[in-house]
Amino acid sequence: MSNIKKLFYQVDTKSIDKRIILLSDIHYNSKKEKKYLDKVLAELEKIEYDYLCISGDLLDRSRVSDEDLLIEWIKNLAQISKVIISIGNHELTNDRKEHLYDFNEELYNKIRKIRKVYVLDNEVYTEGNIRFIGLTLPVDFYYKYRENKNYFMRFVNNKFKEPFKDKYNILLCHSPKSITDKETFDNVKLLKNVQLVLSGHMHAGITPYCMRKILKGRGLIGPFKDLFPKDAYGHIDNKNTDIIISSGITTASNCNKFSFVDPLFMREITIVDLKKNSN
Repeated sequence: MSNIKKLFYQVDTKSIDKRIILLSDIHYNSKKEKKYLDKVLAELEKIEYDYLCISGDLLDRSRVSDEDLLIEWIKNLAQISKVIISIGNHELTNDRKEHLYDFNEELYNKIRKIRKVYVLDNEVYTEGNIRFIGLTLPVDFYYKYRENKNYFMRFVNNKFKEPFKDKYNILLCHSPKSITDKETFDNVKLLKNVQLVLSGHMHAGITPYCMRKILKGRGLIGPFKDLFPKDAYGHIDNKNTDIIISSGITTASNCNKFSFVDPLFMREITIVDLKKNSN
């Protein structure tokens, strides 16, 4: 099993001092994942933090086996801190060919009942001066329109009409592909007041850690087999918004069948320190 790598990012804020753990692309399928889930939990128990955010693809497909194991793991996470969960593309369908909508509402209702766990399916959770916004993009956005930014802008402007001012706004959005585009920021009302975006989905473009300084955020292969996708991992400063893109907590081969790169592609726990700027 690949090692777990901790990546640290610091984000300057005007009034917030918090630490957030970002996990993305867990891709739970069955009890065969228990060993790596236990290792992730053991690593998290060594870290002090305020919130755990899961930015989509908690599941590998909408219908999984051994649900009780996953529920127990999330309960253990919630004993450490509050857990904020948003929805990715893999939770929305169980069919890898036709990609028909099949969200497992029954399982997510069980997850919602866990104390200190908040599932944000185009919903908001507010605590003090922090607001978490969970954006669920439709199945068509991923599989029919291939993450088209115009589709993204129309959907988000229709879904979130409130300006969400007067808080530190953290957006959990599984796919970063449309968000990192300047035109999107100029035309999506929600993003004008979002200070931090937490994403995943890209699996770092299947880029080994040893190559990332050279490629500077660009990947090798994207989720839909597009070559050399930009903004595939790391920290992007977009005007007044920081965008953190996790490489994911699974190995590359879990979703992309490139097992030969697994020794170079370590599981990632992303640690985001929000630091109040004294200036």
